[in-house]
Amino acid sequence: MKCPFCNVEMIHGYLNCGLTLWSTRKHRISLLPDKREQFALRLGKPLLSPHHVVSDCCPSCKRILIDSSDYENNLD
Repeated sequence: MKCPFCNVEMIHGYLNCGLTLWSTRKHRISLLPDKREQFALRLGKPLLSPHHVVSDCCPSCKRILIDSSDYENNLD
């Protein structure tokens, strides 16, 4: 896949992570979203097993692309 930012061939791999949340606001203490914010990617239970999110990384501009359509979200 070509990077949509710089058109260099991206490297296919995995984002290895535990508890992860992409949200419209910055969280300082907890990663639990409140009812007013939107979130596009929420992963939990990091102590039970790590999450491996399929992604592509650009070796040139260092951007990572993630398809979050299969993960919990509230962007309806």
